[in-house]
Amino acid sequence: MKKLEVLSAISLLGATMMGNGVAVMEGKKVRRRVMYVTGLGTTLSANQNRLILPGTDKAVGVTNFDSGNKLNSGRHLLVTGIRMLFDTTTSVTVLTAGWKSEAPAAFKNGELVISQSGTSGDLFNSPIGPISKYNAAIATEDEFTAVVPFLIRPEVTFEIRADLAGATAADQAYRLELDCIEIVDAD
Repeated sequence: MKKLEVLSAISLLGATMMGNGVAVMEGKKVRRRVMYVTGLGTTLSANQNRLILPGTDKAVGVTNFDSGNKLNSGRHLLVTGIRMLFDTTTSVTVLTAGWKSEAPAAFKNGELVISQSGTSGDLFNSPIGPISKYNAAIATEDEFTAVVPFLIRPEVTFEIRADLAGATAADQAYRLELDCIEIVDAD
């Protein structure tokens, strides 16, 4: 696949709408995909606040990123929305979390930063408060905060980091979800 630029990726948005149907357009498979990563707040400081590490393996309920912090060859993610969910239930684990809690203060007052090697500046940098769930009674598909679309490129290291405003307490689980358009070469 020749190098895909953001404007070219955005032009493919019309090929797919809500749902996971795969459209083929201009020699590329295009589909909607939600990428996620989960973890416990108490482990963040040991990982320099990174939510996904180079050695992170795909595991159901933990993450669906399959190569740590680098996309496979020929796979691009055009991120169009972001949300962050929490569970602060006693003795919570990422596999038992219900993702219904309000963001803990250290997260709500912190910042989410997404960057990738070879780009000038951050792809995304925002307070976590506006992208976190506040127990509002709204439809799930409306909980994503729309963002200016940005492209995560293949075979280049990217970083997702939560710069928190203070220490996290025990029993704080998080789940970051990126609403994406996945673009890969058509076979």
